[in-house]
Amino acid sequence: MNVYLGLDIGTTNIKMLLVDEQGNVVQSRSHPLELSAPRPAWAEQDPEDWWNGVWTLLASVPSDMNILRIGLSGQMHTLVPVDREGAVLRKAILWCDQRTAAECDEATAAVGGEDKIVGMTGNLIYPGFTLPKILWLRKNEPEVYRRIDTCFIAKDYIGWRLTGKRAAEWSDASGSSCYDVSARRWRSDLLQTLEIDESWLPPVKGSSDLRGTLRPELASQLGWKETEVVCGGADNAVAALGLGVCSPGDCMISIGTSGTVLAATESTSPDPTGRLHFFNSVLPGQSYYMGCMLAAAASLNWFKETMGKERSWDEIEKGINELPIGAGGTLWLPYLNGERTPHRNPNARGVLYGLSSMSDERHVFRAVMEGITYGLRDSFELVRAATPVKRVLLVGGGAKNATWQRMVAANVKMPVSIPLVDEGGAYGAAMLAALGGGASLDEVKGWIKVRETIEPDPSEEDAYDVIYPQFRALYTDLKERFDATAGM
Repeated sequence: MNVYLGLDIGTTNIKMLLVDEQGNVVQSRSHPLELSAPRPAWAEQDPEDWWNGVWTLLASVPSDMNILRIGLSGQMHTLVPVDREGAVLRKAILWCDQRTAAECDEATAAVGGEDKIVGMTGNLIYPGFTLPKILWLRKNEPEVYRRIDTCFIAKDYIGWRLTGKRAAEWSDASGSSCYDVSARRWRSDLLQTLEIDESWLPPVKGSSDLRGTLRPELASQLGWKETEVVCGGADNAVAALGLGVCSPGDCMISIGTSGTVLAATESTSPDPTGRLHFFNSVLPGQSYYMGCMLAAAASLNWFKETMGKERSWDEIEKGINELPIGAGGTLWLPYLNGERTPHRNPNARGVLYGLSSMSDERHVFRAVMEGITYGLRDSFELVRAATPVKRVLLVGGGAKNATWQRMVAANVKMPVSIPLVDEGGAYGAAMLAALGGGASLDEVKGWIKVRETIEPDPSEEDAYDVIYPQFRALYTDLKERFDATAGM
């Protein structure tokens, strides 16, 4: 059978999909990964663990499968420094690592301030991004820094191991803090200002462009013929493609551990406030605006583990639906670990407000689910102000919950569609493999099917419109207190 192979280098696992030429998933397998946190707010992984997982998955492909092409997806921003001989110099510093706050401030000041950096790259310099990690190495591990020959992002390192070819591509480069999203090129002037060698950064290609062919020794061990590998893309961008975000105006709302709102656009103008990320998509001529909240389903899971261990999700949902919208005046600010969009405030914290002697766990769980939805609405309102939104797709664990589907539809005031296949970056990587082989975008879009569409209830829209401003005002009331109590 002819199949495309999609690989997604995630944080907790590597996922592999085999997808036939009609877009049907033939096989799905994954390999677990461990995350190391040697210090508070640090997050690292050994790239050799990624490679071992990839090799294990490739070796598991049944012999009757003919791999037409391999596509890649992976965690954004992660830094893999490699020396001239190709040896990894230290563990990879991950996207969620927060050690580089000082380097972000120093680099922003050196370039000329936030407005200047947004104008140069389309984004602010965030602690999770790639550039400040390079600067951190220069300051804290100079012996590693001196030996750097190439700075890879996660999936580009795997692409190099598979093909022997150095390459980056525009969607992952967008999250590096040293790439001009509008012009689609490395920012040479920024790198010169910060005294970073541009030759360390691989040449930037398109996401469906050919990276190279599978190394002959690998193909021989697997018993495969010569197999092409396309460049692939950043996990959010590739996952969006895999869900059908293929045209300007398509919007994805994801309720996972974190929450994202992503909308495709043909605009070349970033959000001047920096509250929204502005990255290239995996499709030519398109970019996307994205808002990110740090604790979406994580908030609900945290409450269940602390307050509702004895309850099933069905029991919790039944209780939520016994209460009216607003949970009797109970509000939840879902900022357990700070917040990115729209507040850019690492000091923000979770707040449960409005409890009375009449409150019970139903009020808490209803307020938590509503608070997460309001947080997503914050991002959606910013995205919709930046670019027209014509269609909304809802994905992630929260998208499987009927109550949450209705909440989202009412808060965004648009129909919300649930895709039939929600396989994340690995499915989009298989689509890129097909595009790289000459399939048209229309052919690949034909793979996407919708399971159901939820229409917003006008009466629910009106009810949420009363509560949502109170949610926003509560944060404003507490912002000074968050900053005053930070670190206590």
